[in-house]
Amino acid sequence: MRAELKSLDSVDVDLRSYVPEHEAFCVTVIARIGAVGDVGADNFNFDVCSPQWLATEFASFDVVSGRHKLFMSNFNFDALEAYVTKRVRQAEGPDWPSVAEKLSRWSHWEFEDYRG
Repeated sequence: MRAELKSLDSVDVDLRSYVPEHEAFCVTVIARIGAVGDVGADNFNFDVCSPQWLATEFASFDVVSGRHKLFMSNFNFDALEAYVTKRVRQAEGPDWPSVAEKLSRWSHWEFEDYRG
């Protein structure tokens, strides 16, 4: 089974027109990812942050986790979409949970740690 990116969105900003007000930015992104050819998709969330944002975090904290964060020196939607598309295409497995587990190595799957 292979995955495909269905959409990239944010509840904070319009990603396609987003221009950060400051060099230090961090925006939460929701990637809708599903099996190739299926209409359904799951949410995979991650933050896109600048190195300057990371520097401001170090001014307040001794340790900063990088889990579920991608870093860009300048926000560029096309570059972000290309990167996420490439990562999604690399995720293959025998079933959807196997694929989603691979995707959750760099993004937060909405069903991560779900016990049904």
